[in-house]
Amino acid sequence: MRGLQMKTPISQQQAFPFGPFNPATQKGWKKPADTAQTRLENRTRDSQLDKLTTNLQRLATVLQLQHLISKRRGPYVSVQIMSRWKNIVGLNTGMGEFLRKYPHIFEIFPHPVRRNQCCRVSRRMSDLMLEEEDAVKECELDAVRRVKKLLMMSVSGTLWLIKRELGLPENFRDSVLAKYCDDFKLVDLETVELVRRDEDGDLGVAQVEIWREREYTEKWLSEFETKYAFPINLPTGFKIESGFRGKLKNWQRLSI
Repeated sequence: MRGLQMKTPISQQQAFPFGPFNPATQKGWKKPADTAQTRLENRTRDSQLDKLTTNLQRLATVLQLQHLISKRRGPYVSVQIMSRWKNIVGLNTGMGEFLRKYPHIFEIFPHPVRRNQCCRVSRRMSDLMLEEEDAVKECELDAVRRVKKLLMMSVSGTLWLIKRELGLPENFRDSVLAKYCDDFKLVDLETVELVRRDEDGDLGVAQVEIWREREYTEKWLSEFETKYAFPINLPTGFKIESGFRGKLKNWQRLSI
């Protein structure tokens, strides 16, 4: 019976492990995956930046609600009507739950006659909005310089104005454009064009060029190190690996 048994071919037998007597045997090693998910899992989170982003999203929602309330005739609006604005402002929770979460911003009270729940912006929030408007008016000259720099960097010489992000007043067309008509020209309802460029003035020199000149003169660095360099501030909790600073320095020199 033993003689009748067929032997299993060597190809079907278990492969010999890698060792000193079979150095020619190769074993494939799986390369670690480098995908968007692995990069997301291995990144260093900045808790302060995440908290700031969350607060900015909440502030944007609050400002949208305040803008919608200000469009109504009266000083208040019913919570039932505000629940229809849930998709407009992008809320994932109920409108009543969101309003009760911020009692220092929204005041909820029963209607004196209909006895339904109504909402209005608190006095404290209204005072903050007025204070912001006064601050924007005081920084009008800085906002004009900021818009002028952006227009000088623009290829087409035009700029679509995002008022709140640029620190501009809501009545920018009436208050600023009328005052600086020699510098700006309104092309569209929200598009501004630069009339006269100030290439020879201080606006024609970038701040990074001033920084490079200061690094060249004060720190005695060579032109090779400062010609294309720019200041870099790494975020809190950034993980610096070995050789990273050298690669960053070579990258700023454009010598890679």
